[in-house]
Amino acid sequence: MKHKKVWLIILGICIILLDQITKVILIGKNTTVIPNVLNFTYTENTGVAFGIGANNLILIIIVNIVVLGIIIKFIKERKEQVNFSILISLILILSGGIGNLIDRIVRGYVIDFIDINVFNFPNFNIADISISIGIISLIFILCKSILKEKKVEE
Repeated sequence: MKHKKVWLIILGICIILLDQITKVILIGKNTTVIPNVLNFTYTENTGVAFGIGANNLILIIIVNIVVLGIIIKFIKERKEQVNFSILISLILILSGGIGNLIDRIVRGYVIDFIDINVFNFPNFNIADISISIGIISLIFILCKSILKEKKVEE
């Protein structure tokens, strides 16, 4: 498990760095990547997902820290008992949460820049992608586990 722990830490650090580097590179810039499909459009998001809770910075920071603390505590206490796939999902959520928390603390808002024109969807960033993949994979893993347990019971 020792080498897996190192890979989880490396994964988390890489996600945080990629998130922060892309945000710094794109500050104040708007770039067309694929015409009529994908743009990098600089946006300052003072809320959370979809701009919910805009301008409640202190509350958002506190909730963010509490959620991240719960995830860290869970990982530390249960890492030996939990499936490695679940740990990866939690690291994705944790890393994305840290990336956005850094923005909130340093800037007072989160930098969003990925703008998909194919459908009307709010801009997002690498941290948001990491959180979303982590949540979706965690739900998938837990549903699969529940279905497997039900099958065994039958």
